[in-house]
Amino acid sequence: MTRDETKKILMVVQAAFPNYNPPDKTVAVNVWHSFLQDFDYNSAQIALKVYISTDTSGFAPSIGQLIDCIYSTRKTDGLTEIEAWNLVREAISDGYYNASKGFDSLPKEVQKAVGGAGQIHAWSQCSTDHVSTIVQSAFIKSYRSVLKEKKHNEKIPKSVKMLLNGVDQSELEKDGDAIEKQDI
Repeated sequence: MTRDETKKILMVVQAAFPNYNPPDKTVAVNVWHSFLQDFDYNSAQIALKVYISTDTSGFAPSIGQLIDCIYSTRKTDGLTEIEAWNLVREAISDGYYNASKGFDSLPKEVQKAVGGAGQIHAWSQCSTDHVSTIVQSAFIKSYRSVLKEKKHNEKIPKSVKMLLNGVDQSELEKDGDAIEKQDI
């Protein structure tokens, strides 16, 4: 999203919520843009419409609330818990001899929830009843946690992720990710 598109979003926020009146509009645009620049304008516009039409508090959205709305309006490409479990169960069925192969065939999020090929091998040695109840329950709980973490991490702006990973601030400025200091 461009800085001008961010301005448009904030103009709609101000029109829909007359009490929203930041003391310095330039700072407000810069801050909002720094967090929304990784999103496309249409997604933000749709999310804002969803927020406005469903809000009953009367308060303007925070940046985080708008980002939550953006993600809640997106279609997910991931596997459901049951689909993921079926893949794991298939890997377990051949896991005594081919645990590594079965583990490697799983999607990344499913692998993270399982833990490793050794876990597939260990589960393959359990009784069918144990796998169908206890192991399935534990896997689904772990998979939910992995998906929750993934969703949380997707919301973090690229520039913040780069800082967390130790990228120098001067590298961010070269890439144009620094907050612009322009007037409205």
